[in-house]
Amino acid sequence: MAKKKLIIAAVIVGLAAMALVWMAVEKQDDKREKLLSNQVKVVKAARNIPAGTRLSRNQITIKKVPKQFLPHNVLLQSDVKVYLGQPLKNDVQQNSMIVTSDFEVEEAARTLASKIPEGERAMSMSVNQVSGVSGLLNPGDRVDILGTFPVGSKDQVVKQAGGGGNVGYITMTLLQNVTILATGQRISSVMGGEGRRTGGGYGTVTMSLTVEESELLTIAQTRGDLRLLLRNPDDVEPVTIQRKTLKGVLQKLEIINEERTERVQKRVEPKDDEDDGMQIDRLDKNSPEKGN
Repeated sequence: MAKKKLIIAAVIVGLAAMALVWMAVEKQDDKREKLLSNQVKVVKAARNIPAGTRLSRNQITIKKVPKQFLPHNVLLQSDVKVYLGQPLKNDVQQNSMIVTSDFEVEEAARTLASKIPEGERAMSMSVNQVSGVSGLLNPGDRVDILGTFPVGSKDQVVKQAGGGGNVGYITMTLLQNVTILATGQRISSVMGGEGRRTGGGYGTVTMSLTVEESELLTIAQTRGDLRLLLRNPDDVEPVTIQRKTLKGVLQKLEIINEERTERVQKRVEPKDDEDDGMQIDRLDKNSPEKGN
């Protein structure tokens, strides 16, 4: 009888042990499943990449890694376009994850979202050398956006030179004090070294706009020619929006040029204290003592 009880106890203990093992395996499976379901695609070095090398596609490979094991500045597949062509400042070993601090320029595209003010959106617009201020814009600059549109009103058209058909256009400032978030894929205002700003090399600019402003520009681009006007960093005052027609501008050419002449003269005219200094200097030069 005692022997029978021992056997039953052994069986119970064995079943309990099996249950515990099964529960442990299930827990590990759940943990592994959770890790596998929360993976992100990261950029790794396909071969050793020495410092100073500009990153290219044949140097990298894309791998899935559980998110919880990633450093905060790992280079994600979604951001790799920003870094292609950028020089590395650190050696990167084969199969190592590439991080943004490996680059001379660490700014990543995914940080763009954090730069957008609450209630606004990032919108990109195509530009060329003329509309994009000759490629001299930098992230952080502020611009006004000018739009020119054709008009068909008979009282606003002018005759084309050479006896061609009549044309008419209207120009107006659409938006003012718009912040540039990025030029091309460049978000950082510093490229190639601390404090050095460079221009050129972009075909788009990304701006911070409200949804309504974005709608305005989107519809404006379908019918008009848009240009950016770069503002002085200290000039934040809005201007009165006026619609200028081609006919009206041609009729006011003389007045426009007179106003420009007066404005230029005010800039070059010396101030009163400068006049006094110049007069004193002339007197000193003409005095007898100076002549001896």
